[in-house]
Amino acid sequence: MTQVHFTLKSEEIQSIIEYSVKDDVSKNILTTVFNQLMENQRTEYIQAKEYERTETDKSTKWLL
Repeated sequence: MTQVHFTLKSEEIQSIIEYSVKDDVSKNILTTVFNQLMENQRTEYIQAKEYERTETDKSTKWLL
């Protein structure tokens, strides 16, 4: 499976959603899709699901 990597600033994403989409249903769909993508990236990066604690928790390593 081919993976595509791209980077967008949150301001760019908000602008795309706000100005490119004319109806609320489409805005809600795009917002949901982008939120899910960001949650998946977070989960992959920290290697733990939401509210899950692990020995290698990257989000709290700086506290050690």
